Amino acid sequence: MDMPIAGKPPVIKPAPFKHSLRTSLISAFITAFLCMFLIGGGRTTTSALVTGLIFALTGGAFTFWILRSGKVNTPRLILFIGLGLFFGIVFSIEHQVNRGSILLTNTQIANKDVPICPITIPFVLPPFFIRGEMIFPTSVKALSFMGFFWLSLALLFGRGWCSWICFFGGMDQACAVAAKRARLKFGALSRIGRLFPYAFVLFLILVALVALEPLYCAWLCPLRIIYDPPAVNTTLEWIMALIFVTGGLAFLIVGPFMTKKRMYCSFICPLLPANALVGMLSPFRVKVDREKCNDCGACVKLCESFAITNETLAKGDTAIECSRCGRCMDICPKQAIDYRLIGTNIGVRPVFVTLAVVFNMLLLSGYITGLVHYLLTGQISMF
Repeated sequence: MDMPIAGKPPVIKPAPFKHSLRTSLISAFITAFLCMFLIGGGRTTTSALVTGLIFALTGGAFTFWILRSGKVNTPRLILFIGLGLFFGIVFSIEHQVNRGSILLTNTQIANKDVPICPITIPFVLPPFFIRGEMIFPTSVKALSFMGFFWLSLALLFGRGWCSWICFFGGMDQACAVAAKRARLKFGALSRIGRLFPYAFVLFLILVALVALEPLYCAWLCPLRIIYDPPAVNTTLEWIMALIFVTGGLAFLIVGPFMTKKRMYCSFICPLLPANALVGMLSPFRVKVDREKCNDCGACVKLCESFAITNETLAKGDTAIECSRCGRCMDICPKQAIDYRLIGTNIGVRPVFVTLAVVFNMLLLSGYITGLVHYLLTGQISMF
């Protein structure tokens, strides 16, 4: 750390944790192999093999970049925001082509033709299992697939889902990094602030069980300013639209931009509590080496998900709400923070990064190939 100048705080110089060339190359090769096998494998057409090769090289390059440079967050941002961008484009085109509009109408709801998203899982599954009622207008097959998809990745990555895999998270993430500095500064969350997302999801579950209504989807979800916005024909639909727009501005756009925090993902996303609790079984943790840490507080100040506090830092830990984004690792001047195997101090950054990049590439490849197919044929399908 540089010597402080009178009247100015000390300058903290990040110290990237660079892996060896050998480790970086091996991890990049494994990433490329898995991408090639999972994306292009099993098919012998030239287009499939070329697609697999392109994403294999891309995934391998990103893995090498992260490990060799020691910088996690910048490459992750490109992958994560890109994932959200292509998902939004393909989602909108698919709706426009196959159902004639991006707007969600009563006809689609009546026909149970609404694509379910993982965000609904925490409050849709309880009434399905307890009361035998499907409260979301989709098929049981779609619910089962989405539930299995989410649970598998949540068990593997925990809240790492929210910074590497979630195709909805790119919006508040992009707005949070767009500003150079925070206009509104957030300190550490109070106990009430930290427990609010859990209380909010419990409320949604109770409403779903009692009223058999997906209250969040129908009235509260700010993501509906882009994904399945309502057709606005009645006064009630105008009120719904106003709520969605207000929430979208507050939690997805203006709030993250003004605070440099992921406001939607940190407060009102129903998957936050689910990912945090299921993620306690994940093999990956973000830990702080207390022998290296100099308590500069940079990680506490810059954490976008309020997951590092002075209390967790003193214990060499992060809160279960940690999204594994890697920003704290990049800013740490002592290389004290890293991905570690649960219950140990064994560093597992190459393993975590390899898996995270592979699953990101799997989703991204589906959206990009779907978009290319549409441009070539005029036809598109996501599901």
